[in-house]
Amino acid sequence: MAATKQARKARLRGHRTSLARTKSFDPVTSARIEFALSTLAASGKLKGARTARLSARIDPGLMQAARAKTGLNNDSELVNAALAVLAAPDDFGPWFAAQAGRLPKDFELEL
Repeated sequence: MAATKQARKARLRGHRTSLARTKSFDPVTSARIEFALSTLAASGKLKGARTARLSARIDPGLMQAARAKTGLNNDSELVNAALAVLAAPDDFGPWFAAQAGRLPKDFELEL
């Protein structure tokens, strides 16, 4: 109970807690969330305090599936994690395109 009170007080003071460190059932999702948050923090896009308010109607099945995959039960943390993953830069497309022609012409994949 004391840890919960401390976390609540820290949030009220504007300190960020790592969403990916909560009990997650999918380590890949946890890593994606952690990467997104750290990248956004390093680029100065995160303000530190959670002051913006959001209200939305969503499909309950979508919320349940997201909770099951992330292990996050708090709605605010779940929305923050989803927005962070969406807002973080994704360099896979340009990287993948840059890999064209990297294999030698005589390369054969043995099956």
